[in-house]
Amino acid sequence: MIKKRYITIQILPDDSSDAWTIKLRYRFFEFLFYAIIIALFAVALAAVKITEINGKVLTANHLASINRQLMEKQEKMTLLEKELSQIADQERKIRGIVQTFIAEQAADTGKDDRGNRLSAADVDKFVAQVRALEKKRHGTGLFPGRDEIPDIWPVAGIISQKFNSGATAEAAASGEAVHEGIDIIAESNALVVAAAQGIVIQSGQDRDLGRFVKIDHDRGVQTIYGHLNRSFVQAGDHVDKGTTLGAVGNTGNSFGPHLHYEIQVKGKSVDPEQYLK
Repeated sequence: MIKKRYITIQILPDDSSDAWTIKLRYRFFEFLFYAIIIALFAVALAAVKITEINGKVLTANHLASINRQLMEKQEKMTLLEKELSQIADQERKIRGIVQTFIAEQAADTGKDDRGNRLSAADVDKFVAQVRALEKKRHGTGLFPGRDEIPDIWPVAGIISQKFNSGATAEAAASGEAVHEGIDIIAESNALVVAAAQGIVIQSGQDRDLGRFVKIDHDRGVQTIYGHLNRSFVQAGDHVDKGTTLGAVGNTGNSFGPHLHYEIQVKGKSVDPEQYLK
């Protein structure tokens, strides 16, 4: 016969009353110990499962966010491709009209049209002028938006020669040469940016200006960037304010690396410094 084992707990009060005696079987404590171990294991397992579930939820939310971003970018790319296709169609139509017009002229005069056919550069220039005319139909003010105001420096540097229209009596008396823009001394190959948004109407070579770029900003406002070493744009390109146009050089009638910067309003040169910030 197995003898039962007990654990006796005796509680002694502070006063003189009788002591309390609690008698528990030894197996009760064994059961209590195992119950605590099982409870702790269950809590740990639940914590692990909750962590896994939270991780899966976070991953699902992250993937859903990435998927939404990809869908938005895909929609933007689709719209951009559609706009580029429309622009390409318009340009092809314009080129076709120009070449047809030249061919008809040659047929009417009975001459060989080789001397009258427009070169690729001439067609590019004509397309740029057509685009510029289309843009000029919109708006009534001189500068409808901040992006169309040529108020940023086209290159970082120091002004070595200021604007001089030669209109004042003092300038005429002193024999100062007319200077329709400002010269900005800068490091060779420093990047030159567009002072405002617009359309490139010329990108070529000039005896005095050297390599230059001319931009139309609508409403009779144009800017000129001269003595460039390189140009990165061509006629017909649309540029935003701050778009890189080329690099500072020493081409044309120049005595060192610098940028000749000019602003024309309705065909008349104005002082660029009144616009520069």
